[in-house]
Amino acid sequence: MSTKRVTHVLNQSPLYRMRNHRKLAVLLRISPPELRKLSHSDSAYKEFDIAKKAGGTRRVENPARPLKLVQARLARILGRITPPEYLFCPVRGRSYVSNAARLRHNRIVRCIDIRKYFLNTLARRVFWFFKTIMLCETDVAETLTKLATYKEHLPTDSPLSPIMAYFAHYDVWQRIAVIANSNGLVLSVYIDDVTLSGKNVPTRVLWEIKKQIHASGLRYHKEKHFIDGPVEVTGVIIRNGKLFAPNRQLKKLHQSKREVSFAGPRSKQMVADRIKGLIGQLKQIQTFPNADELASE
Repeated sequence: MSTKRVTHVLNQSPLYRMRNHRKLAVLLRISPPELRKLSHSDSAYKEFDIAKKAGGTRRVENPARPLKLVQARLARILGRITPPEYLFCPVRGRSYVSNAARLRHNRIVRCIDIRKYFLNTLARRVFWFFKTIMLCETDVAETLTKLATYKEHLPTDSPLSPIMAYFAHYDVWQRIAVIANSNGLVLSVYIDDVTLSGKNVPTRVLWEIKKQIHASGLRYHKEKHFIDGPVEVTGVIIRNGKLFAPNRQLKKLHQSKREVSFAGPRSKQMVADRIKGLIGQLKQIQTFPNADELASE
């Protein structure tokens, strides 16, 4: 039986006012020498490129296992800070489906993406959060920044980067939330996907939010605008107040089921895992309250 996760306000975090490295090491469940080593390692990452579905490649910056374990621990600690209602990922108990559901009764939906969110979240922003918001000692804030960043930015394959990107721009998201709320709009943030919805989403309000993003050093792209019709948000179709799976997901499932019949022993398990994942995604939409059927776009 699952229980609701207990969270706390920011100033109750064990990282708040962290004064020395000994206590930080205990919190991260490593020794002080290990902490020094991990925060000063220049060879703790492997870099390689992977192909993107839309073409081209994506650079992967993958931390070595000891560092990744510490980053995961930090992510869990930050994840216990009570999230704002508009943040959907990475937040335990919230998903891309609940993110879409937040918008389903609004006439107008406007979306923008943050371009290269992790690469454009710089080390100075991470340091600012630990020093100014968490009130850590300067040397501790520097160590936490080194643990979280690679080549002066958030690494693309770190378990810490999704939640760290939010907190590194803590002030930016707070200002954006104030703009949205003061104009009667619903804001939702799913890592780098930013969505505004309501009875009306004026261009001037969207421009105010774009200015906040741009002033922080981030950049936006892929703007989408939906009015009184089907909407797609984080891979979920919203139509007439209900949630549906997009056609391409059903097509992928159909193709994968055909593919598994012809797959060799070495690839059969990989295809079977893909089928299991697709079915799980579709069931998330299907079983969500008021989303009682799967349908195409």
